[in-house]
Amino acid sequence: MAGNFIDSMKNKTDYLTEQEIDRMLTYCYDNGRMRDFMLILTLFRTGRRISEIVGEKPYTRNVGLRPIDIRFDEGLIEFDILKKNPVKIIAKSGRRRNPLILKEMRIKKLPKRKLIPVDEGYLDSIKKYVDIENIGLRKRIFPLHRTRVNQIIWDVTSACRIARPNQKIHPHSMRHSFAINFLKKNEDNPAALIHLQYLLDHGDLRTTAIYAQFTPSDMRKSLEKAHGDMEH
Repeated sequence: MAGNFIDSMKNKTDYLTEQEIDRMLTYCYDNGRMRDFMLILTLFRTGRRISEIVGEKPYTRNVGLRPIDIRFDEGLIEFDILKKNPVKIIAKSGRRRNPLILKEMRIKKLPKRKLIPVDEGYLDSIKKYVDIENIGLRKRIFPLHRTRVNQIIWDVTSACRIARPNQKIHPHSMRHSFAINFLKKNEDNPAALIHLQYLLDHGDLRTTAIYAQFTPSDMRKSLEKAHGDMEH
């Protein structure tokens, strides 16, 4: 079912099936790469952007995911979610801002703290990892740069012979896969798209709706549920 869903997406190079994620996790586990195992699991099970997991440069300021941000008793993690700077064209002085300066100000992203729920299985896994690795409260769980994370994803997908035409799989693919998996598992929940919008921290529901694409086979099953028991 997931494979058919992949074939229906507009961007066929960007999504991973649950089976492919399982192969990546199994490869890391069998080869003793527990940090990489937890990194991939975190990306896939939380749907967070890589900047929210490892932080943004200079890394000493926005430190990314830390144990102190995890509320094990509540099933919540507090992430630094980076949002675009909402700069207006007209300054308070009434003058129109220089286009070049305006562009630079808008590109700069500002961190915003937000509590995101995670599933119990992932919460238990990250807690065990933090305990086993003895990661202190003020230390980053994944002390990596974004370029290193990209290398890890490319290395693991290559080893597992997972590929997409003309494009390397990247960390953001995990976020897309999280979104698709969430909708597939909650297809009978009318509020699923709203819930996903909150989890992905999208400002516009239309952005979230991009993930609500299904195959003709999926839609036929929905029609059967709606009208299959009706008589002529």
